[in-house]
Amino acid sequence: MNKFRASVLLPFLLSSVALCASPELPGHFAYQGGKEITEGHMRLTPLGGNKQRIDIWMTSPASAAPIREYAVEMTKKLHVVIVTTDFKTFLHIHPVLGADGHFRIDQQFPAPDKYYLYADGEPNDGDHQVFRFDFSIGAGAPSKQRDLMPTGREVNVGPYTVDLSKAKLTAGGMDMIQVQILKGDDPARDLHPYLGVPAHAVFLNSADLSYVHVHPTPMSGMNMNMMGMSPSAMRSMTAEMPDSANSPPEMMLHVSVREPGTYKLWLQFRGGDQLYIAPFVLTAN
Repeated sequence: MNKFRASVLLPFLLSSVALCASPELPGHFAYQGGKEITEGHMRLTPLGGNKQRIDIWMTSPASAAPIREYAVEMTKKLHVVIVTTDFKTFLHIHPVLGADGHFRIDQQFPAPDKYYLYADGEPNDGDHQVFRFDFSIGAGAPSKQRDLMPTGREVNVGPYTVDLSKAKLTAGGMDMIQVQILKGDDPARDLHPYLGVPAHAVFLNSADLSYVHVHPTPMSGMNMNMMGMSPSAMRSMTAEMPDSANSPPEMMLHVSVREPGTYKLWLQFRGGDQLYIAPFVLTAN
């Protein structure tokens, strides 16, 4: 290629690359009761169909450099929860942290739709940070009403029945909710930990989309001692369980929501070798 053609084509090629680059999506701090001490960033790159490359990073407010150190919590450095805006689809995935401070994963989305993505981690071993990102997969994805039909205290999923001791939360207080998982008419005996704990429970406030992520503990004397503790203190007291261990069918969920309203709860647990998600709708007064 001669110098003239290169001088003409290079600006054109550079402008084409710039036009094809995916825009950066801003993060909205979403950890209920938390303090925002970092900034969240995300970029999506289409890979064909409904598949996207997800790229997430956090920065300190005074710096553009990605943070490179994250605490390991429940076996992962970043938990990513993705839900459709109608609250009907729930995904829990774990991008890999690169040496450059970016978490990346190639994700196949189930369908064209509008989504919320929550990036949940502890950068620099500091305060818990959760950022929400809003985006659409596919052109013209319609807005849908949120699925907030009351579920009561019992939900069937696969061969299991998940029963909660109550469906009401206390805004500004601490609730202890007993969780029982049955298989048929008997307590399930084929349960195993998922990411080090008996189950994962993600709550979203349907009004402001704030986020709470807690983990049930086995029924034991420790449950009463945990009353009044902060969520981070509870997490530090919860010993991680190996995947091969047996999880109890009865467990205690300690949850503190600060705001009244209607909450969607996804309770994720492992029965046999399969993951199950039991969706509940709870109210907080």
